[in-house]
Amino acid sequence: MNYRHFTLLFLLLSCSCALALQPADPARFEKDIRAFEAADAAKAPPKAPVLFVGASNIRRWQSLPERFKKTPVLNRGFGGSQLRDVVHFVDRCVIKYHPRQIYLNAGGNDLHAGRTPEEVLASFEAFVNKVHEGLPGTPVAFISIPPSPARWDEVEQVKKANALIAEACAKQGVDFIEIFSLMLGADGKPRPELYVEDKLHFSEAGYDVVTSAIRWQKEILAFGKQDKQKAPPENPIVFTGSSSIRKWVTLESDFPELPVMNRGFGGSEVFDSFNYAHLTVIKYKPRLVVMYAGGNDIAGGKTPQRVFADFKAFVAKVHAALPECRITYISNAPNPSRWKMMAQMREASALIKEFTKTDKRLQFINVYPHMLGADGLPKPDIFVSDKLHMNAKGYAIWKEVVGPYLK
Repeated sequence: MNYRHFTLLFLLLSCSCALALQPADPARFEKDIRAFEAADAAKAPPKAPVLFVGASNIRRWQSLPERFKKTPVLNRGFGGSQLRDVVHFVDRCVIKYHPRQIYLNAGGNDLHAGRTPEEVLASFEAFVNKVHEGLPGTPVAFISIPPSPARWDEVEQVKKANALIAEACAKQGVDFIEIFSLMLGADGKPRPELYVEDKLHFSEAGYDVVTSAIRWQKEILAFGKQDKQKAPPENPIVFTGSSSIRKWVTLESDFPELPVMNRGFGGSEVFDSFNYAHLTVIKYKPRLVVMYAGGNDIAGGKTPQRVFADFKAFVAKVHAALPECRITYISNAPNPSRWKMMAQMREASALIKEFTKTDKRLQFINVYPHMLGADGLPKPDIFVSDKLHMNAKGYAIWKEVVGPYLK
């Protein structure tokens, strides 16, 4: 290749890259950005928020504050935008807020408009570079481009773009939140219930999946690292659920003759166990699964009926993959911290108890009466200082009550 040809090729590549980073139509979104600025003037945005930015699945996320109650969140999604539009407006819709964490979800509209996965990658890298320049040290997470029934013919491009961005995230220290596979059903197609009527945007059920992934992906991936350090037993008894499982640190020594595994993740809800059942349960091909979850659901505002529905979904998912697997549910435990919610928790347990009677593969363990004193209140000496989680005395009770069901 002579010098003239090399120069021409370099100019073509430079032009291509520049075009890839140009916004699709910045004037189209000026109104949206000015609306954000007007909202800021009317009411000061939270300081150091967790900021969500991107296209319409971010903009339409009205339940965002409710889902992250303990954290100040700020939604700066603008519908129809491409990733390169987010890059163009990053100073006005991201950097100015000095967020503590940034979640980005965009790229699908770029592909739908005919841009290549490589061009989407270039825009993503430009976004990260601008953020790192303007907000050094601020963590960025990319929520993967989701599948959608309305654009299923573009799925291979979506997969390629996600793969390129995931690789770039690994190199740049950016979290890649993988939701693509979580939104597919057993048939490999998008689950219809996760989308509204247009078959493009998320329903609240879809946002359940995204919320779960944001909260728990790191802990779930940590289980995989543990498996590499210590091979899991064959056909184990897997304990899964929330913090009362995770904090059962004596589980293996309590049942030394049994192949027990602890796959609890603290703060989780029944839906989270369903959402990640393939990675916390199914992959191990267990003989028995023991679940304790539901209290966080009720404390977070979910109804007993929702807890029951999520448990049934968990059972169906596990049995679809492992038809002979037994599943045991531990009743909600009474504790001083949530005593006012106990009626709802007991209702959820009652619904699940009746359901377990319909299938010989299901069991129900009632720990409730064993944790009460003579006065009918939770025994105060079996909890740690938060009056929610158990101490060694509490787990000694569970060992005696749960043990016979593991045989």
